[in-house]
Amino acid sequence: MVEIGAGGGSMAQVDSMGRIQVGPESAGADPGPACYGRGGTHPAVTDANLALGRYDPELFAGGALRLYPDQSRKALAEHVGGKLALSADMAALGVVEMVDENMANAARVHAIESAKNYEGRVVIAFGGGGPVHGYRVAEKIGVKRMLVPSGAGVGSAIGFLRAPVAYEVVKSLYQRFGSFDIGAVNSLLAAMSQEAAGVVAEGAFGAPIEETRIAYMRYVGQGHEIAVPIPPRALTAQDVREIRALYDAEYSRFYDRPVPGSDVEILSFAVTVRTVEAHVEPAAAVADAPGPKPVRVQMVRDTATGEVSEWQVYDREDMCPGATVNGPAIISEAETSTLIGPGWVCRMDGLGYLDLTQEAAR
Repeated sequence: MVEIGAGGGSMAQVDSMGRIQVGPESAGADPGPACYGRGGTHPAVTDANLALGRYDPELFAGGALRLYPDQSRKALAEHVGGKLALSADMAALGVVEMVDENMANAARVHAIESAKNYEGRVVIAFGGGGPVHGYRVAEKIGVKRMLVPSGAGVGSAIGFLRAPVAYEVVKSLYQRFGSFDIGAVNSLLAAMSQEAAGVVAEGAFGAPIEETRIAYMRYVGQGHEIAVPIPPRALTAQDVREIRALYDAEYSRFYDRPVPGSDVEILSFAVTVRTVEAHVEPAAAVADAPGPKPVRVQMVRDTATGEVSEWQVYDREDMCPGATVNGPAIISEAETSTLIGPGWVCRMDGLGYLDLTQEAAR
């Protein structure tokens, strides 16, 4: 997991070199961004999105929280625009582009470190701000599809409630494959398994459970370990040989080739016991359905071009599976808004998810 300061409360400022910086300082919820009208005077990401026309100030958070665009523009002009000779609107564009680039760059670095690429991948956007920034981040990293689940704005809360009960035990037991003590390892793993299973049983309420085990391994003399899965049972001599070969394969996946003639060491083991998640059937294909009617129009500044144009706004509750909306558009709901950029098309699938695809590159 990679975490950066890019939430709605992350504050924007200009550093000593004249560069826009966003986060990690946050305005929080109280006083919050300047647009909350609660005494905050420093611009935050929410202020920038509001200034760009992405939010309706009367309907933010389902209408529970009124926003004040004038306060946003004042804060942006004072703390960002005034220092860079930019208007409040251009300052807002700079702040949002910086946020999007920070997220895109974090994704690029994570992919490189994990030896993966983005070809054929899908961006899953959730949280209050994820669907707002998602399509632009996807464009930056070259991903052409984005999913916005139902209840995306409170996705973390839903995930917490649906997450399996799990407990992980990690313990150190130094081993080299040249002198592997299989008895000591099996004894340790059995004790770890019993400990983890005992904790999970208290909250599983009879649900089926599963166990996974990992060994953190490296070539002797190295300073970075690689997690290698091992069988969740008592190990045999054959297992030990296969684990050793699996390490070479995993190392080669990251670094292209193994290190011949070097012994391998294990620094620690991890045992995780969790309840088994209920199987969810894939969404069935749905026929095309009539698209929803727009409920209003907002003037939105496109962060890719800087141009202002009319974006149709739709209510997510008015959409049904199979309905399609062409960008530029906004799909609004109580907890978030999904931006569909120019060249993107959104279709609701059989699970009620918004499935965005980029049909035309920019």
